[in-house]
Amino acid sequence: MSESHNYKSKLINDATSTPWQKKRPTLTTNIHGEKQSPFFLARAIAVAMGIHFIAMLMISSVIVTNSSFNQPASISLNESYCGPCPKDWICYRNSCYQFFSESKSWFQSQASCISQNASLLKIYSKEDQDFFKLVKSFHWIGLRQNSTVGTWQWEDGSILSPNQLTLVDVAKGSCAVYGSSFKGYTENCSTPNTYICMQRTV
Repeated sequence: MSESHNYKSKLINDATSTPWQKKRPTLTTNIHGEKQSPFFLARAIAVAMGIHFIAMLMISSVIVTNSSFNQPASISLNESYCGPCPKDWICYRNSCYQFFSESKSWFQSQASCISQNASLLKIYSKEDQDFFKLVKSFHWIGLRQNSTVGTWQWEDGSILSPNQLTLVDVAKGSCAVYGSSFKGYTENCSTPNTYICMQRTV
């Protein structure tokens, strides 16, 4: 009688259980003896694949970035070409420059530049010669006052323009030294100063 009762109870329990209860996964035991769901392995594989995907994505990004940086840049000769300069001269935006540390008068400095097929520095454009704003010491430049008309002229005879250089009158003199930030200062032409020579390459 008790066996028949137990059998009926089992049938009733089976009939009233929900589908979820029937399909509930059984627990498995891992190597450490801990009970785990069979979905644990699937989750672990999914996480590993996600990490692998992210790593591959990062490697691909690095390769693409490096290859784009290593592409030869297209060079416009008019904007970027800097022609041949004498040895140890600085080549910058179509001109060659040399800073001489020896101190000479303006005329001696001019003669030294001429002997090297160059002239004293002329400021043509603040944009094209922007590195001169960083110069801190005083150097002779190719700017001199015309004694007959009183105008300031470059060696090539062109008149000083306000957008080239700001000239500050600090000493009795008809020659100019370059200071910094596109400022020139009047100076006695016989005063010894260092100087900057310049060659235009175009």
